[in-house]
Amino acid sequence: MIMSVPAKIDLIYKLDDVDANEGVDLFDIAPILMSFGDLIRSANSVLGGEQEIEVKVKPFREGSWITEFIIYGKDVGNVLVNPYSVGAEALLAFLGITPQKALKGVAGIVRFTKGKVNNFTKSEDKDTVTYKNDDGESLEVSQAEHRLVQSPLIQTGYYESVITPLEKFPTANSVSIGLEEQELEKFTAADKPFFKEYLDTELLEDVEENVSTLRGVYLKPKRGPYSGNEQDYSFIMGENNVLWPVTIEDGNFLGKLKSGEIRPYSQDVLKVNLEIHQKRDSTNKVITNYSVIEVLEYIQYEKPHQLKLELSDNDE
Repeated sequence: MIMSVPAKIDLIYKLDDVDANEGVDLFDIAPILMSFGDLIRSANSVLGGEQEIEVKVKPFREGSWITEFIIYGKDVGNVLVNPYSVGAEALLAFLGITPQKALKGVAGIVRFTKGKVNNFTKSEDKDTVTYKNDDGESLEVSQAEHRLVQSPLIQTGYYESVITPLEKFPTANSVSIGLEEQELEKFTAADKPFFKEYLDTELLEDVEENVSTLRGVYLKPKRGPYSGNEQDYSFIMGENNVLWPVTIEDGNFLGKLKSGEIRPYSQDVLKVNLEIHQKRDSTNKVITNYSVIEVLEYIQYEKPHQLKLELSDNDE
């Protein structure tokens, strides 16, 4: 069975009630836009997508601060090989960004459980998972939605994409996301406690090991034995997400560290292919480890140079 998907999707990301004429700080908004792009690509990775997801940005619109994302998703191939592999349009529905019948998406699950996503049971006769909330109510969702909501990539990426903007820009009443021809999904201050609870919740998916790959993600060095060792590094992804422990498996990059050719600084940026390994131990504690499989680019921070003014004889 071959499933074709739209080659191109136009998606609106809108900060409501921000004065576009005054603008927003580039260094505040850029990490948020990157986090949103990573959220979509992470969803594809978590579900084992065989497609390549590209996320691009159109010029901004007037009015409220609006960005248009262009999402390209190639054919996912044979879905009988990987039943969770879906197209770009379905990824948005599973995330809860665009509406689709019979799907709540990650956003719907987080709101239903008020962020407490560790109370669930799996159906034995159906490919579904049932979540319960503190009021004793039940919500049945698909395995794909479950896999996403239990992913640490989605857990962090969602908060940075829809709640961090409300913290960075206090005048913004909401973040609206969706397709232009449909009603946009709104995230407001009322959602903040739910997504904060979700961010802080220990994920308890009962798998021996869950491995996700995120390609082309940007990291900043935080701490580590920058002498060529493979283990015990820490990096920052996005705004405040600290990744630890991190193993570096790129031998070429480790060689440059060992020789002193590269001396990491906190403002340097690494573009890498990253693997996230998640295991659950015998005490139900989730253990997450990270591996930098390949360093695609190393961008060194350059301190601004202060130019000296030379006075002419006439200026004295």
